[in-house]
This record gives sequence, structure tokens and C-alpha cells, in this order.
Amino acid sequence: MFPREVETERLLLRQFRQSDLDAYADLLGDAEIARYFPDGTLTRDQAWRHMSMLTGHWALLGYGRWAVELKRTGEFIGRVGLWYPEGWPEIELGWVIARPHWGNGYAGEAAAPGLRLGFEVLGLSHVLSLILPGNQRSIRVAEKLGGLFEGQISFQGSDALIYGYQKPPP
Repeated sequence: MFPREVETERLLLRQFRQSDLDAYADLLGDAEIARYFPDGTLTRDQAWRHMSMLTGHWALLGYGRWAVELKRTGEFIGRVGLWYPEGWPEIELGWVIARPHWGNGYAGEAAAPGLRLGFEVLGLSHVLSLILPGNQRSIRVAEKLGGLFEGQISFQGSDALIYGYQKPPP
């Protein structure tokens, strides 16, 4: 069973809560962050719908994206995890961290358990990350996680770079 909660050294990866809405709306409404997402910035109402969709993904598929919380303060700082909605090319590992927390290594720390659990619990042999060209921060995270550039696709009206992760040998 895919865990609904995971702890890392500094982070708690957990299910979304209604109390995350303000911080999640701020995250998805940040223009600097949104430039790397095809949908652009989202309103508070759209952020609530998105949060609900993430919760529904867990209900339908048994895994999904977690809310990322700093263990020392309880502050919501982002989302991370595996994702496979209808129309996606493959299971994707994705992350987004609030701008005030960039540069602390949280994205990689949060994403690593999702990737490992995808291989170990879900039995995946390959996972991808779709990254918009120019998103150097996410490219660095993908590479630190062992992702290799596999090409580029046109997806949801944007070009996306594909970084792939292979299941490590036993």
C-alpha cells in the first residue's frame, strides 16, 4: 500500500487539508512559479478545485501528490509526488515548492521518497518528469534524482522536456 504520509529529515509529506488552501492558493497564484506551468496562475477558487482533484487522485488510484510541510514549523511549502491523470503519457513525478523556500534542497528531499515508493510499492520500472524548457531549477532536481533527458513532447499546448527515471537494478 502506498503511504499517505511520509517523513524525511526535514519534511512531512501528507494529505492535503482544507487548512492548506490559503498557502496553496498563494503557491499557485505566484506568477514566477506559474510561468513553468501550462495553466499559468490560478485563482483561489481554481486552487481549491486543484487541491480537490489531487485528493480525488488518491481516492481513485491509491497514490498521488502530497502536501509538503516543514516539520519544524508545520508550514505548508508545496506539493510533491506521483501523478497519472487521464491523458497523461505516463506516471509523472512532480514537485513545486513555494518561492521563499527555494534553494534549500526541499524539492529533491521531498521527491525522492515518491520516486522510490513508485518503484518499490507500485512496481514501476520507469517514471517521468515533464518540465517546461527554461525551468533550470526543476531540471537540476530531476538530474539529482537520477533523471535523464529523454526528449521533448508537445503536451497540453506547451513543449515539455521529458526526464526519465529507471528502476534501479536489484
